[in-house]
Amino acid sequence: MNFALQLPRLVAGAGALATLADELSHLGIAKPLVVTDAGLVRAGHLDRVKHVLAGELPFAVFADVPENPTFQGADEALRCYRKDGCDAVIALGGGSVIDTAKFVAVLATHPGAIIDYLGPQSDKISAQTAPVVVISTTAGTGSDASPDAGIHPDAVTMSSGITTRYIVPKLAVCDPELTRSLPPRLTAATGLDALSHCVEGYLSETVNPLADVLALDGMRRVWTNVEKATRNGDDLDARLQMLIGSFEGGVAIGKGLGPAHAIAIGCGDQGLHHGVLSALGLVASLAFLRDKVPAKIKDVERALDLPDGVAAHEALRAMMQRLSLPTTLRQLGYTLNSMEALSESCASSHFNFTSPYKPNATEFKSMVDSILG
Repeated sequence: MNFALQLPRLVAGAGALATLADELSHLGIAKPLVVTDAGLVRAGHLDRVKHVLAGELPFAVFADVPENPTFQGADEALRCYRKDGCDAVIALGGGSVIDTAKFVAVLATHPGAIIDYLGPQSDKISAQTAPVVVISTTAGTGSDASPDAGIHPDAVTMSSGITTRYIVPKLAVCDPELTRSLPPRLTAATGLDALSHCVEGYLSETVNPLADVLALDGMRRVWTNVEKATRNGDDLDARLQMLIGSFEGGVAIGKGLGPAHAIAIGCGDQGLHHGVLSALGLVASLAFLRDKVPAKIKDVERALDLPDGVAAHEALRAMMQRLSLPTTLRQLGYTLNSMEALSESCASSHFNFTSPYKPNATEFKSMVDSILG
């Protein structure tokens, strides 16, 4: 299976936000909708964007994205987009904001509702999709570089999503000044989400050597810097390396993911943080895949610069402990209702399609057991 690499234009570094007006002009954008959330308004990030754009071009604002992207949030943002006559979407935020912005970009130029484009129906999405620009305030989801977007019918229902090259952002602005306000726990959780994208993208059986190079580099950047950025939020170099690693993880997502994300999404119906769920899924899947694809797992361990004899899943669990993150599903607050139903859901997940080994329900039960606690 082959994968055609498509990358956004990337502007990265402290102060990169200052280039925004010029970059939008080069893209031919006349009036964007800035999509963000209340927390980022309080943090002053919306004011920073307004300052950069003031006097340069008109724009509208939707600042009510919920904590998890929902149908309602995207529909409300779409109404704002249409009312103000916008021609592009700027996502100022993390994964929820970016995913919401991507759905707005699709619905602004396509008939129907969100449900008409989810899953296998993503092939209905065309090049008419409005341009998406991303200004990241977290280093985790990789949505600033990926062809994917996830959304929940409501805050406590399992997500679904779309995958299409037409929602790959046209521009990604990675300014570490904008991630300074991210609390330590979220810095850690979103960082390990980025790591999971790099690792599972690399392990994917889809073929793209350049994406593999970026995935391995992203692993190194995240692994080396996530603890630094968590301990000292003012370490702008560590913050920048995390942003770049997350971007590279977004590229890797294009190759497909695997069992870790099947577990994370399977357990994603209780409002728990996706980044921690992905990290726990990665602990379980790295241990499981160790004797299934040993050469690739060894590549991962080299990228993480682990000592001989230290397994990647063990090192990751130890890092989660150092970062004060839960190391079991029960510590995270997950309530298991039915192991059989969860295992079957994980085994049938589309994330397994690109996995180098496709676990069955019994094997997923073993993986979930290993992280249940």
